[in-house]
Amino acid sequence: MEEYAKWKREKDAATPPPDPEKWEDPYAFQARSFEQWWTRIFGWRYGSFNDETKIPCMRLTNTPGGSQRSTLQVFSVKVAEIHGGLQWPLFVFGTVALRDTEDHNRNTIFDRDRDNYQTLTEKDPCLVLTGPVRAVILRDRVYLQVSLYATNARGTTESEDKEISPLAVPFRSSPMPIKSILITEHYTSRLTALEFALGHITYSVEATICVEIIHGSWPDGFRGQFAARTARIDKEVVLLDSGGVELLVAGDEVKLSRHVVSVECDGKLIVSVKALRDDKVFLYELDFTPQGMGTCNEILDIGPCRMKVTVAWSLFDVFET
Repeated sequence: MEEYAKWKREKDAATPPPDPEKWEDPYAFQARSFEQWWTRIFGWRYGSFNDETKIPCMRLTNTPGGSQRSTLQVFSVKVAEIHGGLQWPLFVFGTVALRDTEDHNRNTIFDRDRDNYQTLTEKDPCLVLTGPVRAVILRDRVYLQVSLYATNARGTTESEDKEISPLAVPFRSSPMPIKSILITEHYTSRLTALEFALGHITYSVEATICVEIIHGSWPDGFRGQFAARTARIDKEVVLLDSGGVELLVAGDEVKLSRHVVSVECDGKLIVSVKALRDDKVFLYELDFTPQGMGTCNEILDIGPCRMKVTVAWSLFDVFET
């Protein structure tokens, strides 16, 4: 008994105490261990933890084959709540990325460094998304990976920055729907609660959107908003929003923040353009019928500005791993 008691004391002394964060903030605890877990499971095949996805959009636009897939559409990510002494506005930087089972690498939808933070307010708490670079396949699970920080203002030191949202959670749409659905997910971690507006898009194809001015110029003094939605879900993917300032176009191409959306193969893609000045809003819409491959385009006239909207269609490679 004495030997056992001695062994038990030595074992207890060698065992580190439990991390209180595991119970107090489980999402933050999970995020801290995510890189180690990912590297052990996937690193041998898919490279570095911070590698971006190597699978491009439009990979079967000019190649026959492939199939429709269930995909995950990200409509918005917003800071729904703040606590722990945080106050609006927030000067936010960091990354938000998705990892699907196609290559398990990052498909980044938000990426800002400290010198290029985004200002979030209580009235406008949504991140300006810039991805994904390709459609996100929803097979088994998709990891939502977040690493967001808040800085006080320009000129402050990095030591004053606060980690406001570490997150690494698997998303599953269960049971698998027979038609596309809108899903809202909330995650509270560290100093914020994030709200993800997501869509499970069934039997979908990938649409890559490009907008160019082919005659004239964007109307002087008008702000601009470009968006896309599907006929089945009445919620927009914001492709570009000039905010409270006039839309500036350098050259012929309108540089969209986001290009890639998913569309039901038997549905419809609606691309909308708004021109806004003061209390005047002019709305223009174009309808596109999904295709399995190839491109299609439509012409849109906004005052003196003639624009061509081109959509490149692609199915998904069933042999991609």
